[in-house]
Amino acid sequence: CALLSALGFYFSIGLGDQWWLAWLAPIPVLWFAFGPTKYWQTFLVAFFAYALGSSSLIRAYSELMPLPVLILIVSGPAVVFAVPVIAAKRVQQSSGGIAAMFAFAALWAGIDLASSFSAAGGATSSPSAAEIGAPVFIQTASLVGFAGVTFLLGAVAAGIATSLRSKSPAPAAIAIALFAANTAFGAIRMSAPPGGTLRVALIESDDAVGKTQQDDKAVTLKAFDAYAAQIEKLHGQNVKLIVLPEDIGWVGPAWRGDVRATLAKAATVADATLVAGLNTYVDGAQRNVSWAFTPGDGTPVTYQKRRLIQGLETRFFTPGKTPVVLSNGIGLKICKDMDFHAMIRSDAVATHPLLLAVPAWDFHIDDWSHGRVALMRSVENGVPMVRNARDGLLTLNDRYGRIVARAKTTGPFQTLIGDLPLDGRGGNTIYDRIGDVFGWLCLVFGIAATALAFFKRKQPSP
Repeated sequence: CALLSALGFYFSIGLGDQWWLAWLAPIPVLWFAFGPTKYWQTFLVAFFAYALGSSSLIRAYSELMPLPVLILIVSGPAVVFAVPVIAAKRVQQSSGGIAAMFAFAALWAGIDLASSFSAAGGATSSPSAAEIGAPVFIQTASLVGFAGVTFLLGAVAAGIATSLRSKSPAPAAIAIALFAANTAFGAIRMSAPPGGTLRVALIESDDAVGKTQQDDKAVTLKAFDAYAAQIEKLHGQNVKLIVLPEDIGWVGPAWRGDVRATLAKAATVADATLVAGLNTYVDGAQRNVSWAFTPGDGTPVTYQKRRLIQGLETRFFTPGKTPVVLSNGIGLKICKDMDFHAMIRSDAVATHPLLLAVPAWDFHIDDWSHGRVALMRSVENGVPMVRNARDGLLTLNDRYGRIVARAKTTGPFQTLIGDLPLDGRGGNTIYDRIGDVFGWLCLVFGIAATALAFFKRKQPSP
């Protein structure tokens, strides 16, 4: 059972991309849990199933993260999964299969939400991200956030598992009904036509980069000059927004004006808003920023990245504090910011962006794994996104999380152009109005159901 679930998780969560397996992966472990097993056996089976399943992430971060962090990346989500399995086992013994089904789903969703407030990872470890590959199943996030998707994954798997164990069709029937209702809602929501489109270009090269941790004027200016040449080629192509990747280079205060002039001229020639990622000295500290230029304006709007990668970035940069939205409705974010759902929701409610422009920098092998976490924020807040990830993926997605255009970075310059569907401003979904109420209620219900189960006698085995 542990190996079967581990295989399902390995190919769906983490670096996996088989979204359909996420619905099935918990079933073997839950079937085992609902049988005549000891609690410590159940915990170990659940823990190792999820730990092995998420071990694919080691391939992405083994050369970047210290061993304790790698252990936490694998073991933390495994505990988040194993604890609800133990709780569901007890609830099933005291109150039956249907109660156990909902207790497991609620507790998994609630703990998943609570763990997403970690300053180190945010929502990157949530199993809900696996369903980005099938956007019709994640529209529930626009109602209650990503915790609603985790709840559905848990409820469907637990319903099937308890029916297989008890031979009662009722839990599976409820699970199928939930799955069907979620699918119907997603199909209806995604059927709405867009209100318009915006022509967008993403330009990226893994080769044209400046020094990112030291002041090297010649190398960095060469990189920005190369980008400017590519930008100017878009003249006459009706592109209205151009987004470059994160942290193209360290821009020294003494020659910052040279880079500003180069990018401002390129934006004017292309007749488009230009968003470029770099790092420079701002407000007394070195910061990871994006500059946004509008045609004819040589003074950029500056956004400072607010969520930094622990260790890799916190050693060099100071985080920013405030959201930024341009006068034309383009919201500015940078890479790691998109992992923190509460911050992105708060920004969307406060600023109601037309779309998000997100320079990013991934680690090549984790391109889709990390990129799809950002896509969940689009669904939650009903806002399209333009994401340019150096050493990762270039993506355009609509407010439903559908990929409009996508390309993988290759090293040399490449330009991805697409028409991004628009439909009003973001920050107006039901989730934006109620926040994480559903997820917290799930946590309270799961804890209460588990506590109550320990005070009730076990039901006699059939």
